[in-house]
Amino acid sequence: MFFTCYQHLKLKIEYQMKNLSRKTILVIDDSETNLILLKAVLEDADYAVELAGSAKEAYSIFKKAQPDLILLDLLMPNEDGFMFLSKMEDGSSELHIPVIVVTAYANEENKKRAKGLGASDVIEKPIDIPEFLFKINNVLND
Repeated sequence: MFFTCYQHLKLKIEYQMKNLSRKTILVIDDSETNLILLKAVLEDADYAVELAGSAKEAYSIFKKAQPDLILLDLLMPNEDGFMFLSKMEDGSSELHIPVIVVTAYANEENKKRAKGLGASDVIEKPIDIPEFLFKINNVLND
């Protein structure tokens, strides 16, 4: 019985340690379909994932989740991705977290504007999953 309890405790500790070392990614997108898709892809790649359906919701997740990376859609109602980046850039957010913009509108003007506001990269939708994961890994390991 002692051995079984020891094994159980050991497995529980190993599980907790693995989860502590996992990187957390906050996905901000007003499309529930996109949130579900990105969550599935990221969890399959062994990332912890937090979801926000708006920029406002994302602000409340910051302190709780302490994400290592933010994936941000540009076109959202109320506060769009550019406004979100501006607030992060001007210090309205006390946390400095890398941001990758994931958008269907990745024209040169939007890419330049997003990067000018501090985005680490811009990925065009629909995503190419291997390239998507490669870019995320590069930003997280810089």
